[in-house]
Amino acid sequence: MASAVSSTNGVVTDEEESENQPHSSLLTCSFNQDGGCLAIGTTTGFSVHNLHPQYAVSVRRDLQGGIGLVEMLFRCNLMALVGGGPSPQAPPHRVLIWDDHLPKEIGELSFRQVVLSIKLRKDAIAVALRDRVYVYHLADLSLRDKIYTCDNPHGLLCLSTQIQNMVLACPSVSLGHVRVELYGLRKTQLMEAHESDLRGLALTADGSKLATASVKGTVIRVWDVSTGACIQEFRRGVERATITCLCWSWDFSWLSCASDKGTCHVFKVGDDENKNGNNQSSTGQSKSLTTRLFSSVIRSVEGEAKKSVCQVRGVPHPLACAFVSEANNLLAVAGFDADGNGVLLLSEFAAGEEPRRVGYHVLCKTTVVDESEEARRRRRMRGWTPQVPETPEGGRLYVGERLDIFEERMQQIQFDDNQEEEFVSVTTVKNINQNESNGAEEPTEANGVDTTGIDDKAKQQEGSNIADSMRTEDLEDSSSAENVQPEDTQ
Repeated sequence: MASAVSSTNGVVTDEEESENQPHSSLLTCSFNQDGGCLAIGTTTGFSVHNLHPQYAVSVRRDLQGGIGLVEMLFRCNLMALVGGGPSPQAPPHRVLIWDDHLPKEIGELSFRQVVLSIKLRKDAIAVALRDRVYVYHLADLSLRDKIYTCDNPHGLLCLSTQIQNMVLACPSVSLGHVRVELYGLRKTQLMEAHESDLRGLALTADGSKLATASVKGTVIRVWDVSTGACIQEFRRGVERATITCLCWSWDFSWLSCASDKGTCHVFKVGDDENKNGNNQSSTGQSKSLTTRLFSSVIRSVEGEAKKSVCQVRGVPHPLACAFVSEANNLLAVAGFDADGNGVLLLSEFAAGEEPRRVGYHVLCKTTVVDESEEARRRRRMRGWTPQVPETPEGGRLYVGERLDIFEERMQQIQFDDNQEEEFVSVTTVKNINQNESNGAEEPTEANGVDTTGIDDKAKQQEGSNIADSMRTEDLEDSSSAENVQPEDTQ
């Protein structure tokens, strides 16, 4: 690598600076369903950070490669991982079901394309590819649904997280349209959300409302899922922006939007518009003609969309944002700082007031080899843009989807409804109708993973659970393990 300072005249050239640009070790970050935990994937593994009531690193797993996607399931030990970075832990077309209680992978989903997004809930796992979405039962990883979409390079996909009836939203086959699947009602809803390509989707926890954004990034629309009608519209700004995240608060009263402008806008959902209308009608007679004409011009240019009530700044390149459900009006923002370090910002917000910073934490640092102070100063003046190491598409791509089940326990998973301290427990159900012949079979290995019986009490001392109460109940040792691997078609 060329030196950052020229040996002849001591001036840093543009070629030397381009060769010395930093590549962040942060590959991805995502919050869990209640916003209480943050999972990040790096070039060396992944880690889980507890946000409330006190920030702490709950889990840190150093692996042999990078993790490009991490999706948590509330605060239990099950997670979904996808390899990423210059040296991925697994090919990017494979989804690994990770049990952090063991800790190891217990299941796998392989596809023909690179996996772009994953969403988890207690009874399902959804995977977004470039042109389709697959939905599987989480208990046994059996296929539940297959949905074709238009070109979806950003992997837009969202699921309702409450256990009642699952609602799924993804791009439709038409440009700017959204397809919503209401599985409880066995109904499909199509919405003409935007005229241009979609850039952001977010469902409320109960799946009753949907927020959408286009590639323009100027307008955020809120839709009623049951009727398919647009019930509210917000304006982020006038200039184009790339939306990086949309998220709802746990009580559905707030909506946040993060963009590449370095700002997270907070919108108040469901405000009483009649109150503002009554105020305007009562004072309209006292306004001058010029003021009324000027107001009408503004409405014609900007539209009737409402603006944000608060703007949170502090992360120059935000990747994800979430409302912390256990705290009132607390917004968490994760992304890159000006030097490419992975950072986390916690801010308290209120309508019409400046947000108050509660905490600021550096998740992972980026180091630049042989960078002088002059090169660093010039780079900061020019502005750093996120340069995440690209994931090679090498490795074996399967013709036709493949399903691997590493553990017998993955086939029978249920969740305990008695969630003390708002944590979820995972347990297994023993198959009573299992044939005696299967019990005599020898346990096998799948892709180098030993599937013999595991003493959970011994493993509890070796592997920690996610967060303080991320735990798994004692799992009964299975008498056999199945390895389902359909033959690859050439």
